[in-house]
Amino acid sequence: MCEEIVKRFENNKEVPTYHEICGAFVDIGKGFSEKIIVENELKIALLLDSKISHGDSHWDSLKLRWKARWC
Repeated sequence: MCEEIVKRFENNKEVPTYHEICGAFVDIGKGFSEKIIVENELKIALLLDSKISHGDSHWDSLKLRWKARWC
């Protein structure tokens, strides 16, 4: 299930928003939880970072997003 969601966003320039990922789960008719959303955010960020030469920019922005969401 995660692979299908990650594949939807593999050509994005940025990690999709929380709501975009939730919408993708709704589009495919699957349920989701906060744990699943976080897992997908992480996988998408790591995939996008692997495609660029300047490192961890998506990972760093994701950490800031999580901090804003939970702190």
